[in-house]
Amino acid sequence: MNLNAMRLLVLSRAFSYLRSRMKQQNLIKPESKSYGGSLRNKRKGRRARPISTKDSMHLVLRSSKAKGNWSFKRKENERKISRIIAKFSKKYYVQMISIANVGNHLHLHIRLIKRSTYKPFIRAVTAAIAMAITGVSRWNKIKIKFWDYRPFTRVIVGFRALLTLRDYIAINQLEGLGNSKVEARFLLASRPNTC
Repeated sequence: MNLNAMRLLVLSRAFSYLRSRMKQQNLIKPESKSYGGSLRNKRKGRRARPISTKDSMHLVLRSSKAKGNWSFKRKENERKISRIIAKFSKKYYVQMISIANVGNHLHLHIRLIKRSTYKPFIRAVTAAIAMAITGVSRWNKIKIKFWDYRPFTRVIVGFRALLTLRDYIAINQLEGLGNSKVEARFLLASRPNTC
């Protein structure tokens, strides 16, 4: 191998190394993957809901009316909610990865098969849960707003976000069992680390 060929080889390797280390600059600010909840009160929260079939999603349903007899943690209500979620997730082909019932709100980690199934799924689940908890029906009407906000959703992009959501839902499950947030975080930190 002559000297020019060696120089060319070294330069090409150096160039490929530098190219692999360089990051492309984003000229357009990436859009937020969150929608709903209290974000609707801000200007940036008034846009189309990001829905993904490739990535999983975090869904939160919150009701400040869910106290006492209407609490999601009551045994009867907890059974009703789990039946409703199972029924409509099967009907609309929504995969339930994990669920945390905290009493006044629900955390769901879901994966959609088709984008078109989100809207009928969320409408069916929220209406059925509100009717099952409050006893409201077409014939027995009560003029209350059961849910605080529109459902909050966030698309989970990347492995780190997935692990963060897994831990967040585990903390909420422990809180739902009666632990404080500090105790729940300690219990989560002391468990063996498995992916």
